[in-house]
Amino acid sequence: MAQTCKNGKNTIMVIEKDAHTAYLLDYMLSREGFKVVSTTSCESASHMMRQMIAPSVIFLDMELSSKNDYAMLRTIRGMPGWHITPVLLLAEHYAIKDVDMALEAGATDYIVQPFNPVELQFQIHRHRF
Repeated sequence: MAQTCKNGKNTIMVIEKDAHTAYLLDYMLSREGFKVVSTTSCESASHMMRQMIAPSVIFLDMELSSKNDYAMLRTIRGMPGWHITPVLLLAEHYAIKDVDMALEAGATDYIVQPFNPVELQFQIHRHRF
């Protein structure tokens, strides 16, 4: 599943700890015509990001992001050309303090799992343009 992409237009990056969820997102988003680049680790994501241009949208697992004080979000926001890329956090629960901390750290929005494919499409189009 992990691959690099030279063209960020119409590309979605998925950074998700659970391989099954990453596969499901890849399947759903690919069917909608997006190029999907996915990984299950922050280390791999950091390596991939250095080799590609910014994608249209990033889906980031909240648990991966918050483990190290939102280090992955800070990495994304610190990369040249990536600071405006929408980062949509995928979370297993909703707590207002978590949402506030994530938004302060640089997240664009917050989606609670299990997610609805229609909501994912809505969020992608809402933040891409």
